[in-house]
Amino acid sequence: MKFVAMIALLVSSSAFAANYSADTSWEVLEKDPTIKIEAGTVFMGSAIDYTFVCVDGANLRTKKPVAQYDVITIGDNYRKEVYKGSKFLTTPINYTRTAWECEWNVNGKHRTCADKVISGTYALTVDAKVSKVLNTKNGYEKFLFTKQLNVPNCQ
Repeated sequence: MKFVAMIALLVSSSAFAANYSADTSWEVLEKDPTIKIEAGTVFMGSAIDYTFVCVDGANLRTKKPVAQYDVITIGDNYRKEVYKGSKFLTTPINYTRTAWECEWNVNGKHRTCADKVISGTYALTVDAKVSKVLNTKNGYEKFLFTKQLNVPNCQ
């Protein structure tokens, strides 16, 4: 009986998913809670999904303010997050940043670390994978198509 119910669920999900194509608007896809969009990330102190950024002049920024927290330590072992407000996050489209990079020497006993300058340009058009979530408990999903996502201008 469970097998028959599972087949019916898959058939109905597949039939519903067939209504979507690469021509379906992003607005429609983003409103459907059973649709999963994987478009990559932009680094703004943390990884921000491409679907949540817009172009603001020479920068990318979040479409909405992002909650900011401080972590405070109380006593010896207790940490607590304290909300300190919300703000828009930004990063230059053409970026340069410094990262700490370490290498182990030949015998593996000593490591050498140094600052490394990383430069690049964030793409304003990315390929996003669109999938249909069929079962939230086990993470089962069905890939539907790839669609180009153009980062919009900020409002």
